[in-house]
Amino acid sequence: MSPEPSLAIGGGGGSTVIAEHLLVAEHRLAQCADDCERAARRLRPLGAPLPGEAFDATGTVAETAAASLSRSSDELARLGTALRLALDGYEAADSAVRTALDHLLAPMAGLVGAAARSLLGAVSGPLLAALGVAAAGYALLPASSRAALDESARDGLRLLGERVLDDETTTMMAGLLLPHADDAVLGAVGVPRPIVERVQSMMPTFGGVEPGSVAATAGVAAVLGAAAGARGAAPVEVRRLPPVTAASPPAPPVGLAGRVARIPDPAQPVRVEVYRGAGGAARYEVYIAGTAHDAPVGGEHPWDNASNISLVAEHDASSLRAVRAALADAGAGPGSSVVFTGYSQGGAVATLLAESGEFRTAGLVTVGAPTGGMPVAGDYPAVAIGHRDDIITALGGAPGATEAVLVTADSGGREEGDGLLAAHDLDGYRATAARADASEAPLLRDAVSGLPRGGLGQEAIDYTARRRDDD
Repeated sequence: MSPEPSLAIGGGGGSTVIAEHLLVAEHRLAQCADDCERAARRLRPLGAPLPGEAFDATGTVAETAAASLSRSSDELARLGTALRLALDGYEAADSAVRTALDHLLAPMAGLVGAAARSLLGAVSGPLLAALGVAAAGYALLPASSRAALDESARDGLRLLGERVLDDETTTMMAGLLLPHADDAVLGAVGVPRPIVERVQSMMPTFGGVEPGSVAATAGVAAVLGAAAGARGAAPVEVRRLPPVTAASPPAPPVGLAGRVARIPDPAQPVRVEVYRGAGGAARYEVYIAGTAHDAPVGGEHPWDNASNISLVAEHDASSLRAVRAALADAGAGPGSSVVFTGYSQGGAVATLLAESGEFRTAGLVTVGAPTGGMPVAGDYPAVAIGHRDDIITALGGAPGATEAVLVTADSGGREEGDGLLAAHDLDGYRATAARADASEAPLLRDAVSGLPRGGLGQEAIDYTARRRDDD
């Protein structure tokens, strides 16, 4: 039996994740030091002579034990301090390496883009000729040979996807390189580096995004997509679905796994639950689906890749508009208490709405979401779970400093019959959320315990959404 995949935990103001067992060890060392000192304090009075009695051997033993416990407490405290210093040093080194890589990769990406342009110009003629010959040869093959060749190509692509896409190294490299894709594109079209740097220096003022970020790259893609009719931020309308059976009031969700289990299917991508507290105030729990992979880009279904690009660019994507409309229909308004839970694209929607200031955010839970470039700054419990080998999480870039608690884990590996992007599977994230609920790491435990619980269930409402044609 393979060991359970380990967790790594970070955030809470930084971006570096650290193995859970080290954080738990630090916490237990502090607890043991406190326990030893508390026991020493209780023993010390027994070492003093009692009134009217001579100081005897019992007092000596108690005094010796108290001194030993006090020394043990000091040793444990020093060991805990040494471990914390080591962890702090690791975090500082990790931050310094990331900063250095960012400064190095930006000009390198521009050079790679320029080199690719030159190379493409040199080989485009022979390459097109070779492709033409290959296409002609393929057309002349017997049908059975073409079918066998097609099957071999599919097997090859499947194997490539399994070995490359569902891989921790690929995910890490994508997170580092994607923020500099805009540098590569500008280099490929021949924009000189000084002009690129000048334009990027103006971006925070005029575009609201930082240069060298995935949001900047996605913003360019969103503009190009809109020009091509992708409609990533088109207006939407939502429709409340009637309950399948006589609906009973929902039971309040518990922890992370209890919320992740309620994330809906993209066919009805939004679910809103309403609860009442002891004082009668409403709390809304909204669960947001991931991308509908069969949805045409820019089509009627707003949970498509056009919305994905708009979300990463931090634009008002169609899927985000739909969730806002569903909350309004359910009765949530400015100042309403809302807990946001989302998977993949839904996690990006949840993060942007939680940080928007439109609601009184009471909690945020995301799994498998491309939100590395969407830091959480609000004062509410927030947990973002990602798998180390999930390429989708890397599409938002490497995580920056955030107040959310970051949880990373191995997905558990591939099994027979798994398709591409197995590490992104929602069932795998449900299992990881359950492990996170059971964690003893203080930072994560405090965030989980801070999520709202209880309340009297009022109703659970499912919604469908569609893009309108009046944009």
